[in-house]
Order: sequence, then structure tokens, then C-alpha cells
Amino acid sequence: MEKLDNILVCMDLTEMDDFLINYASYLVEQTNAQKIYFLHLLQSYDLPREILSEFPDLKQPISKVIQEELEEKLATAFPHHNEIITEVVVLEGIKSDNLLQFTRDKKINLTLFGKKVGYFGRGSLARRVMPLTPSSVVLVSETAVAKIDTILVRIDFSKMSEIAMRTAVGLSKHTGARIMALHAYKIPISHFPNYAPEDEKRLQVKMSKHGEKEYVKFMKRLNLDTQAIPCSFQYDKNYDEAQLLYHYGLMNQADLIMIGSKIKSDLANVILDRTSEDLAEVEKNIPVMIVKDRKQTLGFLEALFD
Repeated sequence: MEKLDNILVCMDLTEMDDFLINYASYLVEQTNAQKIYFLHLLQSYDLPREILSEFPDLKQPISKVIQEELEEKLATAFPHHNEIITEVVVLEGIKSDNLLQFTRDKKINLTLFGKKVGYFGRGSLARRVMPLTPSSVVLVSETAVAKIDTILVRIDFSKMSEIAMRTAVGLSKHTGARIMALHAYKIPISHFPNYAPEDEKRLQVKMSKHGEKEYVKFMKRLNLDTQAIPCSFQYDKNYDEAQLLYHYGLMNQADLIMIGSKIKSDLANVILDRTSEDLAEVEKNIPVMIVKDRKQTLGFLEALFD
């Protein structure tokens, strides 16, 4: 498991910031975080000199003004200044480029983004940079409660699922959270044109049993107990794994959905896998942690952009 000790909180100067600060405070209390950055990304606007001359009081750069306002806000809203290194940063320029460069340079291993359910805003920046940032990402809505008592881990028996499970176990040691897992399987019915409903049910039974065997192997590789961390096996009939995960999380009062995800490229775009993308949608208000393999992601980016 990669440490979650170097945290970045992305702020947009809206009401959402209050919820992110509260959630960040909880994480600091519950983990071994060493440093936390509060970052605001300011779009560059080059005003003509003749316009600036009309406002002689605007001597201080706006980035400095915003930084001072955020520092003043955090002085009262974030009570952990003496426990953890805290830094407020305002960067001006192309937002996505600045954010990616910042996460790489500062070796950020966990980035918090707001996911607005009721407030205005679509979170377009988060969706653009999530596939590219080498850090793991937590998406927090304003409806989320700052607690992690139950973690739901998506399992597909891949290397990234192993990393996600290790991360969940590590986080559980700090928070005392119980962990549960879900494996969603698909049945390629199109390969059986003459199948009957009974055939589909039999296939479900066989796929579930196969999943149970694979889960035992998966947990054995991690030296973990299948009884301590139970796994549910569900038929993804509608090819909508994210909705299955979210519904299961709701029914079992999950406070965090954790999914291991690796980036992929179709040459025109760099994207997350579909399930991670779908869980990031605004209507799903359980916090989601998209766990990355930092070394793998950095290697991918270097190969892609160098």
C-alpha cells in the first residue's frame, strides 16, 4: 500500500471548500498524514494596462489576495496546524497543467476533489485530471459525512484490486473500519443464442462459485482472511458495475467506495476505466477513492508525453 501521508486538497472558493476542509481534517485525525496542501488554481487573465490604470488600488496580485483569504479561513476551520505541515498555494495559469505538475513535483499521494451534488458546478477539472494525476483521488460530495466506518472495495482479482485492498486494510487500521468487498461478473449471453432463463440462472450459480474460488486465491496472495473481509458476488446483467457498487454501498451503509484503477489511452484521450468514471458522476454521493499505482502512472505519462 502506498502511504496516504502527503495530501492535496483542491479548493474552488465556493461553499464546497468547507466540506473538503472538514473531510481533510478527519483524514488528518485518522491517518499518519505528514503534510497537507490547500491549493486553488487561478485562471490567467491578462488585463490591458489602460484598464488596470483605472484601478490604482489593485497593487497586490490577486493570487496573493486569495492566498491570504484562504489562510485566514483555514486558521479557524482547520485545527491541525500544529500537528501537520500545512501550506496554502495559489497557482495562476492553465489549471490542469498546474495541477498535474504540482502533484508530480510535491509527490502527492492523495488528492481530494469536491463532487457537487446540490451546489452549482460540474467538477470538470476533476474529471479532466483524474486519469492523469499520479496520486490516488478521493471524491467528496457536500452530502458526505466525514467518517469511515465501512469501506466497500471493488474486486476484479487484478493487480490494482490487490493495491486497493491493501489500501483499504491500511486505512482500516487507522479508522477501525470494517471492510467488505464486491465482485461483479458478467455473462456473455450473446454467445448462447438459444439459451433459456434456466440456463442463465445456472450460469449465475457457476460464475458465483468460480468467483468464490478466485476470491480465496486473491486473499491468500494478500495473506488476508476471507471470513474477516466477506465478498459478495453479483451478476452485472446490465453492464453497469458502478451502479451495482453504489447500490450495494447504500444498502450496506458504506462510507467509502474504494476502487483500484489504472489509466489507459485510446491515443486521442487518456481515460480511467469505465467503472471509475461512472462512480465519479455527481449523482453518486458516497465518497469514492480511486486508488492509483503511482509508479505505473508516472511511467505511463512519461512514455506518453516525453
